[in-house]
Amino acid sequence: MGFGEEEAWDAADYPPMSHPSANVAVNAAVARAAGLDAPESARARILEIGCGEGYHLLSLANRWPGAVCVGLDVSAKAIHRARGRAKRAGLGNARFCEMRLSEFEPDAPFDFIIAHGFFSWVPDEVKVGLMDFVAANLTPRGTAVVGFNVAAGWKERMIVVEKARAIMVAGAVDVMEALAVFRTVTGTERELFLVDDMLAKGAAVLAHDDFAPVMDAWSLGAFVKLAEAHGLRWIGDSVTGARGDDASDNAAGTTFRSELLCRADAPVGEVIKPAGGADPPAAVPDFPKLDAWRMLCAREALPLPDADLKPCLFTFPQLKVLVAMDGSRSVYDLARHAKEVAPELDFVPWLRHVAGRGLLG
Repeated sequence: MGFGEEEAWDAADYPPMSHPSANVAVNAAVARAAGLDAPESARARILEIGCGEGYHLLSLANRWPGAVCVGLDVSAKAIHRARGRAKRAGLGNARFCEMRLSEFEPDAPFDFIIAHGFFSWVPDEVKVGLMDFVAANLTPRGTAVVGFNVAAGWKERMIVVEKARAIMVAGAVDVMEALAVFRTVTGTERELFLVDDMLAKGAAVLAHDDFAPVMDAWSLGAFVKLAEAHGLRWIGDSVTGARGDDASDNAAGTTFRSELLCRADAPVGEVIKPAGGADPPAAVPDFPKLDAWRMLCAREALPLPDADLKPCLFTFPQLKVLVAMDGSRSVYDLARHAKEVAPELDFVPWLRHVAGRGLLG
């Protein structure tokens, strides 16, 4: 990635979000279903490449205090924010490195490597470097999640992007204004749908996706061939384990894939069945309390990651109730507080929902 591209990434703030497709507990379960005895998450070494401001990695560090979590990103601003959040949340098991992947020399291999928003947004030589790095720095039973935009669903999107870029240049307007202008002149329902989808993403996401300095969509087949050529084995989708193909992607217009890889020499055997059953429903404690990481998220108006690493959004009145959940107030006291700061909130069902999402300590 050239200097100019690094400046572009640093200038655009990506909204903080967690990625359920890179939930290492789920990824490990998928690997075990394929016959790989993946490590347990609780004491794993986890690396996130392109970690941004650290929201996803900090959610992992919070869930597994015994894990070693390392984040890597070229954005000085993002790494500064990530380090600050780790310190404020007391997550000493997370550290962040401001550097390129090619400069990173880990002191030990990793059980899980995550590259959720990286592959499609770097030049080809960096893609190759990513595969080499993963093959060289995974433990024998480790897995890697790599997400990428899929060519099948992005062909028509890129046509819209190029037209919008032309409007941006001609009118000296930003991306949202250009899309709004394009919306008034497009002649097809499909283009109108794609423009509305882009507008719904918002400028911050578009700057890192559709209109990123580099946005290179690949086919699944080409991705798998590249991985295999660099000493890796394709397991399947990182959440379902399903093995798709280019034909199905073309038919469905697939736009994004999150795929699970392991080393080519990984000891894959018989399917490993999960132990135990489903967790019982979470009960509402007498004195509800957010942990330090989720409390920080509530105070800074960030999404709160639930037990499945899905980001939960709350209104400002609801956030005022959440920040009061420090363990010192009973459910009754919180209900009275909610009536003051969020009078339209149906508190008891809402609190049950919060507990059911695994947000309470």
